[in-house]
Order: sequence, then C-alpha cells, then structure tokens
Amino acid sequence: MANIQFDRSVLFTEGFRLPAIKEWLTKTVWTRDRYGSLDMDSYLREGEKAVADLEEALSTGALSVWDELEADSRQAPTLKSWLGIDAALSLEAPHASVVFDGLSLRELPLLLKMAEDTGFRVKSVKVIGTSLPTETLDFVEQRVLGTRLAPSRLKGRSELAQKNVEAFYLEQPNSREVFPSGRNLLIWSSYPDRLFFNDEARSEQLFSTFHRDHIPVLWKCTVQAIPTGVPIVVTADHGYIFFGSSLESTRGSEAPGMLGQARSKEFGATEVFPDAYPDLQLLTSKRIAMLRGRLRSRPQGPSGRKLYQHGGFSLLEVLVPWVELERV
Repeated sequence: MANIQFDRSVLFTEGFRLPAIKEWLTKTVWTRDRYGSLDMDSYLREGEKAVADLEEALSTGALSVWDELEADSRQAPTLKSWLGIDAALSLEAPHASVVFDGLSLRELPLLLKMAEDTGFRVKSVKVIGTSLPTETLDFVEQRVLGTRLAPSRLKGRSELAQKNVEAFYLEQPNSREVFPSGRNLLIWSSYPDRLFFNDEARSEQLFSTFHRDHIPVLWKCTVQAIPTGVPIVVTADHGYIFFGSSLESTRGSEAPGMLGQARSKEFGATEVFPDAYPDLQLLTSKRIAMLRGRLRSRPQGPSGRKLYQHGGFSLLEVLVPWVELERV
C-alpha cells in the first residue's frame, strides 16, 4: 500500500494548513488512480484510516485548524449566487445545479469519471466548506433560499420563480424529470442520503453498492438530462463520516454526552451553552455546538449502530465537492 499519510509538519505552517489538507484529500487520498486500482473496500478503509489519523492529530495538537475550517464555510460559493437567487436581476443566461444529498469527497473520482465518459468538460474542481451545522435544512437556509425548508418543498416557491429558477426534487435514483430550457435549474437528489439513512447503513458494503448501482443512474437522470449549453455545478449539502472498526476516536471525551449523544445540538435560550472544549466546535451566535473529528456519538435506537453519520464537524462532513461542468 502506498503511503498516503498527511505530512504533519505542514500543521505548523499557519495559513497554509487547510489548503494543504484539501489538496491532500483530492490528490493523495480520494484520487482516480486509487479509485481505479483498489477494490471499493480497500479504497474506503485505507482512505478513511488516513483521514482518521489526521483528524486525531488536529484534535490533539492543532486545534486552530478547526477554526480555519469554520472560516472556510463562511467564504464558500453558494447555490443562491450560482443561480442568481441573491442577485438584483435574473441571470442573463441560465445555469443549472445538481445537489447530491450527502455526497462526500470519496465520490469525487467517480463523478469526474462519469463526466469524462458522458461528454462533459470539467471546468473546475473545488473543495468547499458546506453550511454549519452540516444538516440539509441549514444548507437550504444558508446556501439556497434564506428559509429553513426541506428540499422537497422547494418546487414552486415564488422566491425562486421570480429569479427564473425551477426546482426539482428526485426521490429515487431513477426518478426522471423533463428539465426545461431557458430556466435556471435546481435539481436535488435525495441520494446518497436516503440510502445512508436506511438499515443497510450498518454495513460497510453500502459504499460499494452506492458506487456500483446508484451513481451511474443518478448521473444519467440529473446531469445528463440537463439541456445542452447550460453551465452546471455539481455539489452536496453535506458529507458523511464513516465509522468502521478502528476508525473512531478512542480518546476519552465528555463532548458526546454534552450534546446528548448527537453530532450537533442547538441549545435553547434557557439551556446552559457549553464553555470552550477541545472536542466541540462552538457556533456561539447560533447557540450550536458540533462534535469535532472522529468522536462517535451513540444515540439510542438503531441510528447509534450506523457506520455512516453526518451532522458533526469532521473533514468529510464539512468539506464537499463543487464541480463546474459544461457539455463538450
């Protein structure tokens, strides 16, 4: 196995650390070479182990990197700008966006392969910080509409129609819509999030199932179905952290209990907000606390046994793809 460990000496170079981590994630860990040469189990486990080791290093010796990650979220591009929702006037030429709910950087190599195989030119690939907390409703509020709303309820919203934007929500991988010409398109796929929420999320094999059986179908029903000539961005509202055996932190920490065994928690006005704590990212203005890194929350019920979780503040929950495409 090739050495894909992060060079920890970089963690002493303030201002360069997060860009170096992003480059490492996409050019060393989640690469097309590794994706094409390894079986899916090895690609997932070896890559996740390298990320887990880095996150433990951040949590025990480079805590300020977490604040750099939060700052990156505030500076990231948004769909409301891409589609002209926050502009004074509608865009002169239509744009399209595809949101794969819960897509992570692990899937980036396959997205780029799908683009190449189906006649799209990749104009740019970015790794951006998504909304905080890393939850779908917060993404819609912060990055799309300014209103806390489920993506399934975006269709027909007057705020979108006023900016020539039409929204579509696809519930199944093979859901099909006829996307109109001359409109800005907001296409939201409920996958992979819907898959990771079901009972199979307790199995490591879910990752290979998603790649083999779902992504090609999703791509055909979304990106390939967009009218020719429309610039497209493919992104995600949040990523997922993977908790296979030996891939969670073994450090003793009170943080999960402080959040009621959730990956993030919004504290009410009468609740005591946590003081600064090494394993918590505190969004003080929102009274929200999030679990940093590899700590695993253990809520009661079936969800506590799931290997794929989101809502917290790890690299692969916060950092997501932003891929701009055009048809060749």
